[in-house]
Amino acid sequence: MTSNGQRILTGVVAIPLLIVIVLFLPQYHHLVFCLLVLAVCGVASGEMHQILVHDKDGMKLPMHHLAGLILPITAYIQYSLDNEFDIILYSAIFVISLIFLIETMTGHKDNFTHTRDRISYTLVQFLYPNLFAIFLIRLCFLDQAYMWLLSFFLLVFGSDTFAYFAGRLFGKNNKGIVAVSPNKSLAGFAAGLFVPAIMMSLLTAFIDAYGLSWWQGLIIGLGTAFAAICGDLIESAFKRSSELKDSGHAIPGRGGMLDSIDSICVAAPIYMSLLHIFLASTL
Repeated sequence: MTSNGQRILTGVVAIPLLIVIVLFLPQYHHLVFCLLVLAVCGVASGEMHQILVHDKDGMKLPMHHLAGLILPITAYIQYSLDNEFDIILYSAIFVISLIFLIETMTGHKDNFTHTRDRISYTLVQFLYPNLFAIFLIRLCFLDQAYMWLLSFFLLVFGSDTFAYFAGRLFGKNNKGIVAVSPNKSLAGFAAGLFVPAIMMSLLTAFIDAYGLSWWQGLIIGLGTAFAAICGDLIESAFKRSSELKDSGHAIPGRGGMLDSIDSICVAAPIYMSLLHIFLASTL
């Protein structure tokens, strides 16, 4: 099967499964979905580790790549307890301090030559994608969470899909708009940005349950789609720095797990922030 065929088949299977999980398993604030987020972050963190140390022979980072999972785990606990004590923040500070301490105690093995690199790589590994996953967990605790979750995935997947097909159909003569991803085209960028925005605008205009005006939906759509595009470019920069085509091989037709969630990671906090701005009185 060709790469495009695998990509389509993966989407045909994965997207309906995600919809089923969100719609039919809402118990305990979408616990099943949150566990899925945790599992995805675990795989993606492993891929991020491989990207960071790919060409760093013998480099061992001071903290295991799964340490970052403490962020989505503590997010679910904090939002479940509805506690003013910021469990997420203090857990993050504890782990980051532990990273510094471990390197301080073990860096003498190479006379602290690579201390800056090890700490920098470990912090990136700890925060990405786990910090961004917190906002997906937060969406699960909103009223009518299923609606906000499905709308978010509609925007992100829509941006990726429309950008892909518009680029293939109309982007042959306008590629190379960003150096980090030369195959990206102006046509793909425009479709990936504006089509989801129009979709969200129409949804908020005609569905009262959103509690948003059409122009608020338009802004949410634009902001989320733009962040999704940036997320794709950010991961491209990481891969290019390590001279890798894909982050891994976990997803047939798409490469690694990070290749599939890069847009989601960056878009989630923007989407959640815009919801807070426009629905501050009800969230």
